[in-house]
Amino acid sequence: AFAAEVGDENVDVNVQIAPVVGPGSLSLTVAGTSATLTESPSGDAEVRQFDGALPTVTVTDTRDVADIPADRFWYVVGQASAFTGPGGATISPDHLGWTPNLVDGGDTGLVAEGEEVKTSEDTGDDAVGLVDQELLYTALDSAAVKEGGESSWTADAALVLKTEAGVTPGAYSSTLTLSLFEDAYTP
Repeated sequence: AFAAEVGDENVDVNVQIAPVVGPGSLSLTVAGTSATLTESPSGDAEVRQFDGALPTVTVTDTRDVADIPADRFWYVVGQASAFTGPGGATISPDHLGWTPNLVDGGDTGLVAEGEEVKTSEDTGDDAVGLVDQELLYTALDSAAVKEGGESSWTADAALVLKTEAGVTPGAYSSTLTLSLFEDAYTP
């Protein structure tokens, strides 16, 4: 005996799956993976200057305000490696400086850019370059800035490399490491 197919019908099966609601996170993203510096007038015959821009750096906080411990603040710092060039030539990271720029700090007034860091070819107490972790920007109170209704803040920086006039010519590269930290205020 054979069964004869009389007809068939299709049934679409649909489901809406909501995202998993978790504790949220504090995270850092950078809009690009490189920055190119180009020569510009330094105003000093003994110094060569190269300018560029740090790609936009974004801090995002998806945590619920109630999950952020009291007395916390976050901050982004940067530190450069030595520039390596042709034939083993190097330029130490104290020759690279920056001027941070807060692009979007929200409306609370609790997010602030760091101070300018000059190069070792400049003068003054801040003429140290990006040898150590230097502040790009910070939120002075993690919970309060989040309570303001914002969840993301951005900054960038003008970069400047200054070398002596007799620097070995050629292509050089360095790595600028950006790090996000959250810490507690200590009395």
